[in-house]
Amino acid sequence: MFKKSNIDEKNVNKQMKTSMDLKEFMLLNAKEQEEKISTAFNEMFGEEVKKDKRNIEKVMNICFDTKDTDIYLSNGLKVEKKGNNLNFSFKKSNSTTLLYVLFILSFIFMGGAATYAGILYRDMQNLNIDLDSDGIADLNLDLDGDRKCDINCDDNKDSKPDYNIDYRGNRRNIFNQINKNNRLFNRINRDIDDDKKCDINCDTNDDGWPDLNIDFDGDGTIDLDKDTNDDGLKDMNIDTNGDGVCDLNCDEDGDDKCDKKCIGFTPNTNGGGVSSGNGGIEFEAAIMIINFESEEAVYADNIYPDDQPAGENINTVIPPIKFTIENTSNQTLYYDLNWIIQENTFESNNFQYKVESDNNGYTKDWITAPFETKTFAEHIAIAPNTKQSYTVTLKLHGIGAEQNYDQGRKFRGNIEVKPEEIEFYAQDNN
Repeated sequence: MFKKSNIDEKNVNKQMKTSMDLKEFMLLNAKEQEEKISTAFNEMFGEEVKKDKRNIEKVMNICFDTKDTDIYLSNGLKVEKKGNNLNFSFKKSNSTTLLYVLFILSFIFMGGAATYAGILYRDMQNLNIDLDSDGIADLNLDLDGDRKCDINCDDNKDSKPDYNIDYRGNRRNIFNQINKNNRLFNRINRDIDDDKKCDINCDTNDDGWPDLNIDFDGDGTIDLDKDTNDDGLKDMNIDTNGDGVCDLNCDEDGDDKCDKKCIGFTPNTNGGGVSSGNGGIEFEAAIMIINFESEEAVYADNIYPDDQPAGENINTVIPPIKFTIENTSNQTLYYDLNWIIQENTFESNNFQYKVESDNNGYTKDWITAPFETKTFAEHIAIAPNTKQSYTVTLKLHGIGAEQNYDQGRKFRGNIEVKPEEIEFYAQDNN
């Protein structure tokens, strides 16, 4: 979300619109893409603004959408995907609508119901506030219709919840509950060892909601999203969907070692990112390391058939996707390979790919690239302490004849490596 106090009308008027080229955007790695979006935000507001990762993710989703679409973010910022361009602009002011509402209210005041109508209008303005313009209320939620805040209540109007705070939008009163003695229970940002650092219910991005070392039941111990090595990342008892239940790296006996659903990843070192199939969670003590040596995604636009002679304006080559998978554990692990397809407009089956690997990885000769997201290899085994190297090559297969139906077509997609869930028992940790 944007910090409203940092944005004034003068700054907004400095830049009403900016755009970026999606073709160039797709050639960037994940970190560079986030920086590109952040730069666009800064250009629009004319100053450095506080950027919520949810807004960046929403813009990323639009970039990979196969259709032209748009969304509205905070402070009236419209983001629109149109063809190969991503446009940022401010929507028109709603001043006319506001004047009309005030005009109607003036008649209510004149009719003798001024006090009640004024309070009702004020209460409605202060309740069920959508901070990030995603259509879902985030702040001052009134769940029972009594015009009083029940969840995520903001006392000081700083656009951050102060009490009855929920956990990842689950609409349950989890943090900073007010007890019978009017004291806060299960507080956020608790420092239990007086070292001036947060230990429990830590809000790492200063938006008012805890992100790390979650005490879900208020008993003073960490239940979810635990950082075991003080690096600011979730290592143990990972809750991936916000339901309050561990989904990955579950520690059942409190020794900070995984007992169930043990899957770990480490990031690669060249900026290519991690394809983990579970939201890109990074762990230091890895079991399976997935390293993309090239870009994970491929963007093919106006590719010529491979039987055409090379020339200045004739491009027949698509950079291959290269990655490695390493099993650092002492047991056999398994994984799936998925194509995540954002766009495939080819008319024929001539746009093809092949998969080459070593150390008993998955290998496949030339086959038509999928038109939609699909799993193309399942339950692939990787032996203990083994690394498998992959190369995925793509081409537009020439047929020795005219292929006008394939002219100007596009393919956009990426490879996802999805490790299978592993169950560890007590003897595995001895």
